[in-house]
Amino acid sequence: MKNRLACIRAPLFPLAARLRSEPELVGEAVAIFEGNSHNARVVAATRLARQTGVRPGTTLTQARALMPRLIARARDPECENTAHETLLEVAEALTPRVESYEKGVAFLDIRGLQRHFRGDSPDGEPHELNLGNALLRNLDRAGLPSRVGIASNKLAAHVAAGLAHTPTIVTAGEEADFLAPLPLQRLSPQIEIAETLWQWGIRSIGEFAKISAADVGSRLGETGLDLHAAARGLDPQPLIPRQPPPSFREGLSLEWPLVTLEPFLFLARAALDRLCQRLESRGLGCQKLDLVLRLDPDGRHERSITLPSPTRDVKTLLTLLRLDLDAHAPGAPVIGFSLQAHPDRPRSAQVSIFGPATLSPEKLATTLARLFALLGAGRIGSPRTADGYRP
Repeated sequence: MKNRLACIRAPLFPLAARLRSEPELVGEAVAIFEGNSHNARVVAATRLARQTGVRPGTTLTQARALMPRLIARARDPECENTAHETLLEVAEALTPRVESYEKGVAFLDIRGLQRHFRGDSPDGEPHELNLGNALLRNLDRAGLPSRVGIASNKLAAHVAAGLAHTPTIVTAGEEADFLAPLPLQRLSPQIEIAETLWQWGIRSIGEFAKISAADVGSRLGETGLDLHAAARGLDPQPLIPRQPPPSFREGLSLEWPLVTLEPFLFLARAALDRLCQRLESRGLGCQKLDLVLRLDPDGRHERSITLPSPTRDVKTLLTLLRLDLDAHAPGAPVIGFSLQAHPDRPRSAQVSIFGPATLSPEKLATTLARLFALLGAGRIGSPRTADGYRP
C-alpha cells in the first residue's frame, strides 16, 4: 500500500489557541502581540481587526490607533501548548501514528483508514475527502478550526493544507507536478542555501527538482539533498510517531492579577471543562489534579488533590479546588495558572439489589474535602477494632 499522509494545520495558531481558551472573544476584534512596551508587535489578528488594517508586524501602538476598541492579548505559551496537545489528541483518535511537526501542525499516517470513510459512489471506493471532512469536524468541536491536506509526502500535504478551507487531496504520484510551480519559499530552505539557489537563477521548486541529485549533493551537502528530495516529491525522513504524554494540562496567563478567589474559579471552571472533554475523548478520568499558580511578581503556589476514584465531573473537581484554596490561600495576586490531570480508567460502581445505594466516589471525595476543611486533616476517619489487651 502506498504511503498516504494527512496534514492538519491550524491557521494563525497563536490566535486560535487564545480563542479556544477564551471562546467569548470569537467574533470580536482581537490581536495577539509579542514583546513588551514599544517593541510589542502583532503576530495574528481576527478578520474584524484585519479589515481595519491591523496586520502581523504592526506595532501594538499603531494597531490601537487604527482600532481603539481592539482587544489585545499577549502570546501565551501555556495556552498554545495545551491547544497543540488537543490538536494531536484529535488526530490520535483516528490513528496512533501521529507526528508533531510544529505548533499547530501535525501529520497523520492514514494508510488503511480510508475504508472507514467510504464515498457516495456506487462502487464504494475509499474516499479520502470524507476522512478530511471528519477531521475538520472533530477539530471544530475541539475549538480549533483547521485545514487539511492529503498527499503521499509531508511537503505536498503541508502545502495542500494551506490552500483551502475544504480538504485538498493530491493524487498519489502527482506530488512533484503539484509542487513544481510553487516558489522556493515553500521548501523553507536555509538562508545560505536560499542565496545560493537565487544566484543560480532558480525561482521555483520545479526548477530545483530538475537539477541532478549528484550536482546538488556536491555543492549543497546533505541539507541540500534533503531539500532536493522534497522538491521531487520524496520524503527525506519518514513519519515519526510521538509518544502521548502521561498527563493532560490546561492553563492560561492572565491580563490582570487576580486578588480574590471567585474570578479565578470562573476561569478555572472553563479550563476544567476543556480538561474533562479531553479526558472523555480518551475514556479516562482524573485521578489526581495538580494546580500551579503563578504569583505576582515571580512566586509560585502549588497544590495537589488526590481523588478516591477517577472522575470527569467538573463540579466535583471545582468544589475540591475551591475547598483546597480556601484552606491554603496563595497569599499574593495570581497572574497565571495551569491545571494538570493525571488520568486513570474510571471504575465501575457495583449496584446493590437489596441494600441501600452505595455512595458515589465523586460525592465521597466532595464530602471528605468539606470535612477536612471544617475539622482539619487527621481528624477524619472510621472506627476500627484496636489490636490490644485492654481490660
